[in-house]
Amino acid sequence: MTQREAADESSFRLLERQGWKAKAHDYDAFTGQVTVGAVGPLLDAVGVGAASSVLDVACGPGYVAAGAAARGAHAIGIDFAAAMIAEALRRYPKIEFREGDAENLAFDAESFDAVVCAFGLLHLADPDRAIAEAHRVLRPDGRFAFTVWSGPDRHDFFALVLNAIQTHGNMQVALPPAPPIFRFSDPAECRVALTRAGFVDPSVVELGLRWRAPSFEAILDCIYRSTVRTAMVLERQTPEALDRIHRAIRENAERFAHAGAYDIAWPAVLASARKPASPAT
Repeated sequence: MTQREAADESSFRLLERQGWKAKAHDYDAFTGQVTVGAVGPLLDAVGVGAASSVLDVACGPGYVAAGAAARGAHAIGIDFAAAMIAEALRRYPKIEFREGDAENLAFDAESFDAVVCAFGLLHLADPDRAIAEAHRVLRPDGRFAFTVWSGPDRHDFFALVLNAIQTHGNMQVALPPAPPIFRFSDPAECRVALTRAGFVDPSVVELGLRWRAPSFEAILDCIYRSTVRTAMVLERQTPEALDRIHRAIRENAERFAHAGAYDIAWPAVLASARKPASPAT
């Protein structure tokens, strides 16, 4: 990695950390209403049960760790944002949460039966390193699973927002280079990345998650108060372009209006795989 690449990566990390410091408290009221729906499928994918040891990577407010603990597992959650760790501890004070780097896990090799990462790969400068780290800390035959968002061709919310920006604004605003946000929306890419890290038996399914937004204002609040990268793109538009974007989002959101709310599809990709029991397996 060149010095320029390292600087770009560091800037992306810094913006992500700063963003979640500001938005940790509001996350649960907006995007968290969707991501919590992935908890059960993630834990099922890695076979979490009583006495399992589980690492929840990029744990956010702690939903997955709490779900694992409710099954009788011993769960630890890590996140690079101190504000998210504080939020997780506030919600689930009996569970162990600590600040940590998904790309450099502070655990010995073969420490866990299962590792999960709910929507965290989207916020990492080097997601492949995080996948490799998950493999390292898993015991033989342990399982890893992650979720990411489906692409805009299947995801109503991203299509609604990104199409408005592309049509009425500028997607090429001044932000540090970042990994492609929809890279792992492709099931084939998930399988390749998992296999490259040493996992076997990869499986990829789609979760039909949805969000019932109570108002148009809630849709905008969701962007500005519980996302980082998308909010930064909007915040860097000209006032005139931003007004056009907001109006386009409002007009196009009407097709989701139903019974006094907005019923919006937020599908996610769930990928899972197993660490071999031995090099020969």
